[in-house]
Amino acid sequence: MSGTVQKNNPQRMPFSVRVAIFCLMVTAMLFYPTTVLFCGCMLPAFVAALIDNKPDRTAGLTVGAMNLAGTVPALLDLWEMGGRIDHALALLLQPQTLLFAYAAAACGWVIYFQVPGVVSGVLVKRGQKRLVDIDRRQQDMIRKWGPQIAAEAPKQPPQSLG
Repeated sequence: MSGTVQKNNPQRMPFSVRVAIFCLMVTAMLFYPTTVLFCGCMLPAFVAALIDNKPDRTAGLTVGAMNLAGTVPALLDLWEMGGRIDHALALLLQPQTLLFAYAAAACGWVIYFQVPGVVSGVLVKRGQKRLVDIDRRQQDMIRKWGPQIAAEAPKQPPQSLG
């Protein structure tokens, strides 16, 4: 038995993740005014990512993308003004800045809750139409080739799912 025993510690972060976090922290400190404004405007995205308990965890992504779209104008204003911390705080304290960023996040929540229902409804309707088309083609084949072409199993009509 050798003198070094390696323990598998599942709690330990990989080196690449630690380096990425370190680089993120250094970047946040270098661009502190941008970080302050960004974090203040992106709060809904952070909350969405934290409270999302579904396996696919898409709330943070959906809300975050829209929230980022609402935050970009404030970031551009900050950079245009010179990017100092007093400018960042002034922008963060303007109601229109937060209203724009948070309204965009609210649009992200609407997308998150509404789009899956719309998409599933469209897919159900498409599936029902396909079943009707298959049934119509089968009837055409029976008319053209005779009833012996039909399957032995009893025919079931398409069921309505919605």
